[in-house]
Amino acid sequence: MYRALACLTDQHTPWVVPLAACVCWISCYVALLLEQRVRKGGASAPAWLLAAAFSAGAGIWSTHFIGMLGYDPGVVVGYEMATTLLSLIVAVAGALVAFTLLRDAHQHAFWAGAVAGLVLGGGIACMHFLGIAGVVLPGRFDWDPALALAATAIGCSLSGAALMVHVRRGDAKTRMAAATILTAAIAGLHFLAMAAARVIPDPALETPDLGLARGAVAGGIAVMMAVILAFAALALMLDHLRTINAALARQGVALREKTLLLDMTLDSMDQGLIMVDGRGLVQVCNERALALLDLPRAMMLASPSYKAVLRHQLQNRERNRTDRSYRDWIERGGLDQAHVHERVRPNGLVLEIRTVPLQDGGFVRTFTDITQRKAAEAEVARLARHDILTGLPNRGLFREYLDARLADIAVRGGTGAVLYLDLDGFKGVNDTLGHQAGDDLLRSVADRLRSVVGDGVVARLGGDEFAVLLSGDRQEAIAIAECLIGLFEAPLWVGAQRIAVGLSVGIALAPEHGASPECLYRRADLALYRAKAEGRGTYRVFASDMDEEAEERRVLESDLRQALADDALSLHYQPQVDGASGVLVGFEALVRWTHPTRGQIPPSVFVPLAEETGLIIALGDWVLREACREAATWAPSLKVAVNLSPRQFQKPDLPETVLAVLAQTGLSPERLELEVTESVIINDMARAISILRRLKSFGVRISMDDFGTGYASLATLQAFPFDKMKIDRSFVAQLGVDPQAAVIVRAVLSLGRSLRMGVVAEGVETAAQRRFLADEACGEMQGYLFGKPQPIGDYAGMLSLPESAEAIAAHPARLARATA
Repeated sequence: MYRALACLTDQHTPWVVPLAACVCWISCYVALLLEQRVRKGGASAPAWLLAAAFSAGAGIWSTHFIGMLGYDPGVVVGYEMATTLLSLIVAVAGALVAFTLLRDAHQHAFWAGAVAGLVLGGGIACMHFLGIAGVVLPGRFDWDPALALAATAIGCSLSGAALMVHVRRGDAKTRMAAATILTAAIAGLHFLAMAAARVIPDPALETPDLGLARGAVAGGIAVMMAVILAFAALALMLDHLRTINAALARQGVALREKTLLLDMTLDSMDQGLIMVDGRGLVQVCNERALALLDLPRAMMLASPSYKAVLRHQLQNRERNRTDRSYRDWIERGGLDQAHVHERVRPNGLVLEIRTVPLQDGGFVRTFTDITQRKAAEAEVARLARHDILTGLPNRGLFREYLDARLADIAVRGGTGAVLYLDLDGFKGVNDTLGHQAGDDLLRSVADRLRSVVGDGVVARLGGDEFAVLLSGDRQEAIAIAECLIGLFEAPLWVGAQRIAVGLSVGIALAPEHGASPECLYRRADLALYRAKAEGRGTYRVFASDMDEEAEERRVLESDLRQALADDALSLHYQPQVDGASGVLVGFEALVRWTHPTRGQIPPSVFVPLAEETGLIIALGDWVLREACREAATWAPSLKVAVNLSPRQFQKPDLPETVLAVLAQTGLSPERLELEVTESVIINDMARAISILRRLKSFGVRISMDDFGTGYASLATLQAFPFDKMKIDRSFVAQLGVDPQAAVIVRAVLSLGRSLRMGVVAEGVETAAQRRFLADEACGEMQGYLFGKPQPIGDYAGMLSLPESAEAIAAHPARLARATA
């Protein structure tokens, strides 16, 4: 080690070592850069292989002789030309073999790097010792074998490590690290091998021919470095060009793809598109524009002027012949004058034209076929003013016709009439034959109304309600009304169905009964209400007393609202007894209203009013709550029956309301019996059945009221398992008078037993009726024979002493006296 250090410090000029290292590193980096291009392949790979081998070999050779130029052995030194050149060839050949091994071993590049490094290290050693062999001096070299062997080992091992690092990754940082390791291999081998040699002068020897002088060697080194640097510059320039070409190629591919995509997009657009430059030439025209504007494809291949496109529009004879306004529009500039514009073409197409200006004075214009959209908008506008089912004007359009007629009367005078029409029995058609039959009937009715009204306006207001607007006087209105009613005197054939319905008509005259639509509407409706109340199938013309009647109903409605708010209503209770023993089993709760000035108002008056106005929902909730609160104080064996209105079933939360009332009052669910009519079910069977099932799941009993008087009682019984059914009082009243009544009552009782359903007979007023029902095993009875509806206080003795109540209830005469 001391000998190596002394060689560096004593026998070499100081600036030689860093210069040799710098030249070596540059050469190694350029060689590795060129070798990397070899492994990328291509037609020029062999040339790059030779360039890489020359750069490495020349760099190794230059490093050696730079070191030799700074080496001072104490005698005059020269260089034998042939051996010196041979050392350069050996260095290049060793690098060529090493880089060839790297090129042909792609799958095992790491181990190939190690083998190639060893080969390159061997080449470095051979070049060094050949170079020393070419040194001419008056003396001889004395070698230290151990140091010479160590120099060779270091050179080979570091060369192998450098190429293994080089093939690991191809980035610049890896290449710089590999060049540094390879520089250490070359420099380490050279200076350590130089330390192994000692020059022994021999004065006996003649002064030899020194061959190449140091200046010649220095010039050779300069040439080698110039070549290496040229290779480096060429490689870097080519890399840069390759990068640029690759980027340009990628951009070209991307541009072609985008151009293809743009063309595909333009041709697949639903819009026609034309782009015109500042010179007025068409640069882009997609397929849709050709189709919408009837442009020949050949015309668009040569980028025609936009004026030529307009001239083509004028030259189309069909357009010129069928649409003069279109030609005028083209001659005025046509499409050039649009920004956002709609145009109906002669072939019926409606185009929406939009223009976007460009900075060079050109523009982009789009053409959208909005024919279907405009047709849809027109249809929507029509549907918004017409009834979908019948095609008649709806309420809104009828109001427009009426407004126009009244305005004309106000300016020119004259008369008019508004007829309100309502079908009698239409609900039964829907209930029995289904809604499809009802819809077919309404369409048939609309056709018949049109055939009679003539120049008048027929409109459907909704449901089975129609309206007619006439321009005639009272006599014409009455004549039309009579004719309309006559259309329905005989049943109508609707498809294969023969349907019997009637027609009621209310008439209001303008200006006699009003000059505003609202006034005529209201008075025609009042006249219709009177016609239906007086027998249906007829007409009524508005009269002043109808206003008085309407006002009376309005005041009564207001009073009923106030009575509900003030809790001014009351409940009466009618006893229900066991059919066999006469034992009291419960009461039916019935609402009563005592007006502060009018006195008792019959339920037959205020209950229908409540149904009509919607107050029945609040009224029904009040009755349910009060009846349950009262029944909770009775003996546990007694139940309470409460009637439910069909309007209450429109509330989806009816079961929750009932459950809340039971919870608030503390009444057991099995003591509550809810009575419903079959109209509750047939109006909306699925909804009603769902609500009834939920109520029954709480433990509440469900009873069908007025059995036998509806349209489809048996079907209703089949749809829902009722707990009881109540025989209507009209059948019980005929017992002993009409033999058919006895047959019907027996049939109902038999049906109840077959369905395991309880039966309650209403309206029992005589002992004979009671005996008949008892003999037929009727489950429960209710009627004046057992007690009239009274305040619950009148039955106080029966409620406080259940056993006494049962004893009294067993003898109807005693019960009647107890409640007298």
